[in-house]
Amino acid sequence: MTSTAQPLLRVRDLCARFGSRDALRKVGFEIDAGETVGLVGESGAGKSTLARVVLGLQRPSHGSVEFSGIDLIGAAPSVLRAQRRNLQIVFQDPLASLNPRMTVANAIAEPLKIFEPHLDRSARDNRVGAMLERVGLDAQAAARYPHEFSGGQCQRIGIARAAILNPKLLICDEAVSSLDVSIQGQIINLLMDLQGEMGMAMLFISHNLAVVRHVSHRVMVIRAGELVETASSSTLFAAPSHPYTKALLASVPRRPANPLS
Repeated sequence: MTSTAQPLLRVRDLCARFGSRDALRKVGFEIDAGETVGLVGESGAGKSTLARVVLGLQRPSHGSVEFSGIDLIGAAPSVLRAQRRNLQIVFQDPLASLNPRMTVANAIAEPLKIFEPHLDRSARDNRVGAMLERVGLDAQAAARYPHEFSGGQCQRIGIARAAILNPKLLICDEAVSSLDVSIQGQIINLLMDLQGEMGMAMLFISHNLAVVRHVSHRVMVIRAGELVETASSSTLFAAPSHPYTKALLASVPRRPANPLS
């Protein structure tokens, strides 16, 4: 996907350190509105660190993160808070990402209370009910607690919470890796459907190359904190250029179990 317009997200020369170790090394990339960019690499390569820096949950040692033309790294706290509604994340562990003391309705409504305080209780309840239905859960789920649901259902709740504000960018950090293979395809299809309806962009982080190939317009490969290759999904999987990318693809079984088939 290419565009002459300003990219939604522009990351430049991003560096981050943990003690003496470089977690990110001069990472730079762009994501256009409505585009899905996959990020793949081995465990410890820097995928989740990159997500945290983009979201403002961790400060980099160098570099910039521009979102809709706004420098998030140097922005005032009030500006950063205002942009958080447009930058949402779906975490790897769906149960751990939900407050066990909050009902499903309260968990999904919390972003509305923060960013749309003008809504009254009835309007919030209507929005929450509609979102629950959209992610495949019935209205009775609203009054229940996270521990009463399966992993796949909890991930649907997490997606509902992230999507309730109609974000411009959704970061999926290993969002299906903890789910049964039989459920992964359902969650991926839900994310893709929501993206089509809302027009949001996605940064899709995963070690599952089959899933990344299915959902992504472009794919970035990260190794030891450094992006070593970026290409369209079709090009990267058909003709990878970097030895590390070739090794990643070679490590996939010839007939892998594909949750999307």
